Amino acid sequence: MAAAAPGSRSARPLRLLPEPERLWVRFAPRSWPGAPLEPVRWFDLAAGRLGSPGSGGADGALALPPGPFDDVLYLPPVAGPFRTVRDRAAARVLADGTPVLIQVLPGEPPPESTGTSGVLVVVDLLDALLAEDLERLAAVPAGAVAAWPLLAGVTDRSALVEEGVARLARAGIAAVQGLVPDLPPVDRRSLAEGRDESVFHSLFHGAAPDPRPLARAVAGHGMEPFLGRPLPRPPLAGAPGRELAGLLLLAGELCQRLGRHGRGQQHFRAGRWVDRTRYDLRVLAAEGNLPVIERIDPASRRIVEEWAETGRSATVDALVEEYLAPAPEVEPAVAPSDDE
Repeated sequence: MAAAAPGSRSARPLRLLPEPERLWVRFAPRSWPGAPLEPVRWFDLAAGRLGSPGSGGADGALALPPGPFDDVLYLPPVAGPFRTVRDRAAARVLADGTPVLIQVLPGEPPPESTGTSGVLVVVDLLDALLAEDLERLAAVPAGAVAAWPLLAGVTDRSALVEEGVARLARAGIAAVQGLVPDLPPVDRRSLAEGRDESVFHSLFHGAAPDPRPLARAVAGHGMEPFLGRPLPRPPLAGAPGRELAGLLLLAGELCQRLGRHGRGQQHFRAGRWVDRTRYDLRVLAAEGNLPVIERIDPASRRIVEEWAETGRSATVDALVEEYLAPAPEVEPAVAPSDDE
């Protein structure tokens, strides 16, 4: 895989803020000519929209930005001729300790690095869901993670969710992450083309899909509804801080979804600070110095202290449990009797 010319804009990777819903992607190439060709549809995790078709050409045109990368590097899906090139490039980056997210489509052979420490294979379900070809959901690498873009009136229908999640569970998928993209109008028009008018209305005027029913279905089939943050490995340092920041950011995401926006913003602010700092938070917690850090509010401090003591957070676990709790049953309204 060729590198772009030093100093050129294409040589610099896209730098994103890691988010639970974007599968923790931090770095991504600016261009990806080896992407699948039309009519295959795929979801660009870095851009948060439909992926652009590849331009084909020589394998050497598939440019990987130069590293080093101290956080998750995203490699979008590729057309068949580019798989070997992509896999070799991934192996080189993995050797540096970088966690790598490799996106594939259902039915593709797994990357050569599948099972290697530091690599995460993410199966993009978009094309199969748009075609309602649920048989393709059985052709996924066991142990991989599935990305399920939730599109109003198209891929969020309850029957599709229930059947699709069941098939993924039987295939051995480890986690299914729901994505709720805010697509630009051109993508929405593309998705609505050739479909019922109600789909057009849902995509352009309907409410954003609720990811909670999908998460509940995923958990009900024994899979994880939220992907844990992939961590750097030696010779890279910083894995503990990335892990803690991931817990705080997940807490922020869950609080937002549960309607606790102020608390969610506090967790996000603390998580971003932890992601940047070089302080050893375990040492600070053991010495009782966390209260002097203004960026860590009391609720976030509790998560830090739990993690420092046990390696996980009971607070975050409780938020996940609350989010996945069954929806309360709504009692049917009783019509008044003639005597009332």
